[in-house]
Amino acid sequence: MDLKVVIEQLSKLIDPLEEIINVTNIATLNDGDDFLESKSPIILSIVNIEEDKTQKNQSVYRGLVDDQNISRYNQPTQHLIISLLFSSYNKDLSKYLDGIDKLKTIVQYFQQNKSFYYKNDNSELLDYASFLAKNEVAQQDYYKITMEFVSLSMEQLNQMWSYLGSKYMPSALYKMRLFMIQNDTTIEEKVIKKVKINLWENDKNNPIGLLETGEFEN
Repeated sequence: MDLKVVIEQLSKLIDPLEEIINVTNIATLNDGDDFLESKSPIILSIVNIEEDKTQKNQSVYRGLVDDQNISRYNQPTQHLIISLLFSSYNKDLSKYLDGIDKLKTIVQYFQQNKSFYYKNDNSELLDYASFLAKNEVAQQDYYKITMEFVSLSMEQLNQMWSYLGSKYMPSALYKMRLFMIQNDTTIEEKVIKKVKINLWENDKNNPIGLLETGEFEN
């Protein structure tokens, strides 16, 4: 998956007219940022990237190429959790409540849309309703992404804004789960179709100790 495309597509799903959300690093904002002055925007920032350890032990095998070969990845797919912070920001203090209202729009959107589906050719991100409109064959080309609201305590809020190097802003934090990283480099291996088993009494190098031998086909 292309993280840049996912963030861009997600932003457009929430804000089709591109009037509310600005994607930028909240930690770099300061009083000199004039480009945000008139919008009362929501700032969308990535504030953490971590590995989903519950998905760590994944098979590297993709499936049969034909009856003789099976393809597999060079390395297992890595599943990430991306923490997305939506913050209400504006230098014009008179528009403070406008920003709060826009933040409510974000929360309402994710309350109604918690699952998204990302096409494996990096072309689109769909909400659940649009995904259901696809036929079963087309649906196989999509990966599922879920959004989870994160509630922080006052201490956790203080720690987060401290490491961001900013003063507190009204915000909503979400975890985007099962973002997959895979270079898609594959190799082919032969399919094991027949196994031969020898049963020895003691020393396998002593032919007298051979008790039984047999071949088993898959």
